[in-house]
Amino acid sequence: MSLDKTDLQLIMELEYNFPVDERPFAKIGEKLGLSEELVLERIKRLKHLEIIKRIGMYISFRAKGMEGALIASNIPLEQIEKFRKIALEIKELTHNFVRNHPRYNIWYVLKAENKEKLNEKIRLLMNQVNCNDYVILYSKKTLKLSVKYDVLRGISYSENDSLREKVPTADELGIQKDLLTDLSYPLPIVEKPFEKISKKFNLTESEIVELIKELKEKGVIKDYGATVNGERIGIVENAMFLLNSDDIESSCYNIATKLKEATHVVLREADKEWDYLCYAMIHARNKNLIFETAKKAIEISNAKSYMLLFSLDNLKPGIVI
Repeated sequence: MSLDKTDLQLIMELEYNFPVDERPFAKIGEKLGLSEELVLERIKRLKHLEIIKRIGMYISFRAKGMEGALIASNIPLEQIEKFRKIALEIKELTHNFVRNHPRYNIWYVLKAENKEKLNEKIRLLMNQVNCNDYVILYSKKTLKLSVKYDVLRGISYSENDSLREKVPTADELGIQKDLLTDLSYPLPIVEKPFEKISKKFNLTESEIVELIKELKEKGVIKDYGATVNGERIGIVENAMFLLNSDDIESSCYNIATKLKEATHVVLREADKEWDYLCYAMIHARNKNLIFETAKKAIEISNAKSYMLLFSLDNLKPGIVI
């Protein structure tokens, strides 16, 4: 994909420095020496080229009072296509990859209102594809969620927000769940992107902006800014780093705070005996960069053992939550 210098600068600003402001695109224009109109035109072109998937923010599922898990499953080969079709219809199933684990071929993430409903959803789903061999890896703590790509180096890269022991729910915050849901939708690429939502909830745009700042500070809002389609800019490899350590919580914390190339870092707990309870995702233009990053992860974490599972196929591509 041919991008000029201004395109690359704009992508980096949208990813890493998207302003919390009533007119964020004007602010970016001021920084790059572009008019607001030209910024909007370039963003629309980048979206048309499927380089930018969305601009906005993600709401922590815990703020919605939900539970989540990563499921490692050994799905019979003849059932994979059926599973793919079923998964496409499940909104709460967000990541669905074939990975190169010697036993568990399909790894997916599922969320539900509580752990009991989550377990039942998983059981029913696995029954549909004759899968009796799977491990449920519940999300104990999400230590990092920031899917950003350094388009110049060709690898995922981001700082981590300060870690929080607990993310407040909508009820605890005293705000409507519908407002959180609407904030999670992609922002319109217009001069005043918060105008529509402010009118819907009878708030001023300034109040929406102040609320976003507060929710970011409390860990309710994650990954504010642009989400880039890595494949369209040459970042075609991704791998899941699985860590086993004598002090798993401390090791996972070190990965979250010191491994800038990690996009997701989650401390998990399993429904059965399972040694690998810290998970991190790494994305890059080639496998060598991922191997180099995995070496850094091992040093940072004092890993007792680890696995590096590359994605072989994405069974739910192009999903924008």
